[in-house]
Amino acid sequence: MSKKETQATEEKQEKVVTKYDLKMQRRAEEKKKVQREKLWGTIGSIVIVAAVFALVISFPIRNYLTVNGTYITVAGQKVTPVEYDYHFNLVKTNYNAQYSYYLSMFGIDLSGDLTKQMYSDTLTWQDYFDKMTVEDIANTKALTAKADEAGFAFDADAEYAQFQESIANAAKEAGMGEKEYLAACYGTYATEDRIKPFVMETLKSEKYYASVAEAKAPSEEELKAYYEENRNTYDSVDYRMTTIDAVLPTEPTDLADPVEETEGTEEGTEEKAYEPSEAEIEFAMKVAQAEANNAVKELDQAELTENAGSTSMNSDVSAWLFDESRKPGDTTVIENTSANCYYCVKFERRYLDETPSADARIIFVTEGDAQAIYDEWTKGEASEDRFAALADQYTDEQYASAEGGLFTGLLPGDVPDAVKDWLFDTSRKAGDTTVVTGEEDQLSYVLYYVGANDPEWKLTVKNILVEEAMTAYIQEIGAAYKEVSDPKGNLNYLKVEASEAAAAASESESSEASEESSAE
Repeated sequence: MSKKETQATEEKQEKVVTKYDLKMQRRAEEKKKVQREKLWGTIGSIVIVAAVFALVISFPIRNYLTVNGTYITVAGQKVTPVEYDYHFNLVKTNYNAQYSYYLSMFGIDLSGDLTKQMYSDTLTWQDYFDKMTVEDIANTKALTAKADEAGFAFDADAEYAQFQESIANAAKEAGMGEKEYLAACYGTYATEDRIKPFVMETLKSEKYYASVAEAKAPSEEELKAYYEENRNTYDSVDYRMTTIDAVLPTEPTDLADPVEETEGTEEGTEEKAYEPSEAEIEFAMKVAQAEANNAVKELDQAELTENAGSTSMNSDVSAWLFDESRKPGDTTVIENTSANCYYCVKFERRYLDETPSADARIIFVTEGDAQAIYDEWTKGEASEDRFAALADQYTDEQYASAEGGLFTGLLPGDVPDAVKDWLFDTSRKAGDTTVVTGEEDQLSYVLYYVGANDPEWKLTVKNILVEEAMTAYIQEIGAAYKEVSDPKGNLNYLKVEASEAAAAASESESSEASEESSAE
């Protein structure tokens, strides 16, 4: 070390730190602290402002993603949350309308948490409706694609206007605004603008489905062929029958089973009805059989049952009456051991009921003057179209399920007696009109007879064959729309099905391995 450096070091070591030095040092440190706090305060404020800005910006972004993001894909086509909710609520509402009575019997509440209510051992009601929703979306898209390929056209604006009108009326009746009502019916983010494309797609697919169904209507030859293969289901019989019941004892007889003596009955217990022994029942049945063998000879005095179907009677009686070998005048005695009785039956005839059904326009009037509505029609343009317009105008809302009041394929059992007597009068002709009041329901009806339609059996068979044809058609065109992608795991039923499939495959492999081991 040099002399100069040595001297400097010694001076430094010998220098004494004064109070002034300490004061100046504290000031310097405080100044640096203030500068640091100011710097971090500035940085913090920038971060806070940026965070608030990002939060504000994220609201429309998140809303956009909720509305326009991908919930699932069907056949590679994006399905947004709004579109999915629209179809989900549509499916659930239709299902509830059809099965609400049975759902209430089993304690199912579709307005509650569906994920907490089991549809089956492995699926919740949420899973079930998710599966139905995916099927509905796939079928709708398949039908729409086919409609576009076929150049199918319909008055979309008019159909959509009717949808708008129905929403406005329903919202008003529910005491809600239309926006609120749409959200309640079709999902939280549903607005008229957002769901319009899906409504239009649904309307188009439904119209195209109806046009295809009409084109696939069976021919007369196909209807007859189906009937011949299922005659017992559609034929009717006229027959006479008397039932002879076995008179079972209500207290022990000589044929009663031995009874062990007991110390008596417990206090407060109710005395049970006597249960006859097998021997007592057998004896009573023999007596009833002898009475039935006499009664069968007097069946001409028994009440005549007409136009009875095979499902409307005891299965043993039905089997005898609908036997192909049966001839008018045949009689028999049929034992029913479960009901402890005998049926004395006489066959009169078997036939296919060709009584035509009826098509009619009906104005249901719960309040107001039905005659005044009828008079309004007669004083104006007394045409069917005019009557249809009045039906839409005056029919009480709870009965306004048919456009223009048109009901097709009506049967005598479908309408009140007052309407039936007029509608199925053999003198009735197209264009006839009248006003009647039902005694059973206190409703008034303004009626317009459109004309006769097919008999019940033919309407039933036609519906069956069309449904079979359309089911096959939907399966065919929907095959290309079965692929479902669920990247976000929204559909739990897919996981359940995958798990069950894996378990079944594993069980099958184990079974095969076991069989091979046994063979060796």
